[in-house]
Order: sequence, then C-alpha cells, then structure tokens
Amino acid sequence: WAAASPEYSKDIMIRAAEYAVDAVEVFSNLMAMEETDVNERKYSEGLYWMGLNFATLCRLGGGGKWSTQQAYDVANSSLSDCQKLRVTAPDERRAEVIFAQGVLCFCKAEAVLSGYLRSTKMDKEQLVERKYMQALQLFEHANQLWTGVYGEKHLETVKAITMIGTLLHRLQGAQAGMEWYRKELKIREELQGEMHPRTQQARRMYTSLLDAKLQAERRAGGPQNQPGVVRGSSSASQSQMSAAAAAAGVAGPAAPSPMAIDGQPK
Repeated sequence: WAAASPEYSKDIMIRAAEYAVDAVEVFSNLMAMEETDVNERKYSEGLYWMGLNFATLCRLGGGGKWSTQQAYDVANSSLSDCQKLRVTAPDERRAEVIFAQGVLCFCKAEAVLSGYLRSTKMDKEQLVERKYMQALQLFEHANQLWTGVYGEKHLETVKAITMIGTLLHRLQGAQAGMEWYRKELKIREELQGEMHPRTQQARRMYTSLLDAKLQAERRAGGPQNQPGVVRGSSSASQSQMSAAAAAAGVAGPAAPSPMAIDGQPK
C-alpha cells in the first residue's frame, strides 16, 4: 500500500501490471479446469490486484504496452469481474473491491487533473470533482463495511480512513480532512507504534496541515475557508496528499500524454 512513494516508479508499476496479467491468466486456467472455492478465491484476488495495479498505472499516465485509457479500461473490467465473483462474499471481501473501485475513481480524477486524460463532454474541473465524489462515496462504503467487521482500529479500516481524509481535503480543503487525518494518526500510533513508517507519514501529514492552517489564519486574521485541490491548492499540499494516499495503492504523477475520454463516469 505504498505505491504513492517515490520508490514506486512507472517502470515498477508496468512490471506489476504485467505480473498481474500473468497471474490472472494462470488462475483463470485453473478455474477452467476445476471450479473450486479455492481457485475462485485465487482468481478473484488476482483480479483485485490487477485492478489496483492498472488503476495506479492509469494515474501515472500509462506505460509499457498500455495507454492511460487502456490502463483505466483494464482496471475497470478487472474490478467489475471481481465484484461479480464476490456478490455473496463476506463483507470484508466485498469491501476490498469497493475500496479498489474508489482507488480507480481517484486515479482517474488524478489522471484528468494531470492532463493524461481529457474530457470532451464536460468541463475538466467538473469531471475531476465528479470522480472525487464517487471515490469518496466508495471509500465511505468500504469504511462502513470494514468497521462493521473489524472495528475502527484495524489496518484494513484505516486504509479507508486515509483516503476519506484525502478526498475531503481534495474537495473541501485541508480543514475538512483534518479530523480524518487525526483519526488515522491515532489508530496507526496504537496499532503500528510511533516509529512505524506509516505512522510517521501520517504524523507528517497531520502536522503539516495543522501548521499550514495556523499560518493561514495568522495571515488572514481568522479561520481560512478555501476550496480544495479541484480549484487549486499549494504544491506543498499536493505533495503531502500524494503521500497520504500511499495507503491506497496509488502512485504519483509522470509526464502527461493526454488521451480523450467521454467525460462520463464509468
């Protein structure tokens, strides 16, 4: 869940996508030979990771044999197939797919924002905001399911908490995501310890936003009430939010290579 870190380059994600394709093919062949619960589970897991890897590749602007749009299409198809296999699965496994679909919506919004994809039927900011809203709703649903199964203090649940904070920050500004970032930090401190890299990352995110908020209030003479990244935010905030998204398996930007899309949610 660290694909937002600099170590997860486009080359790494291309290899990850290729491995996912190979794994899904193997598990698909096993399913064709014998439809057991074990084989079906392995196949659905392969589709799940294929969806996440290609979603990340979409956010990076595509790579290897896949354009940005092709990476999105593969991710969307994989997660759709995975969801069909998990219709009657336990809540925690259905939550995984819902979370991954949220990641895909988030990655598509980021790709549009970075210029890797462009809308031909609606304003760019409208499309980005729409995909962010879809991602937020999916993360909230995943959070509800995981909380019902594991409780709030669990490493699965905290992934959704991280992304809810990130999306609220994107849509409504830093203050809207502050409580969720604080919640993430407290949970990670308790579950992973204060020195764990994920905890330290969460602490940097929370303290940087808190410092920025206090500085902005001092400059303005009162609380700041400005929109999030859809309408523009500082490069520091963008960098911090990319780091916060590490728990969601989404990688950072690369050089644009625009592809036209229909502008409608998928």
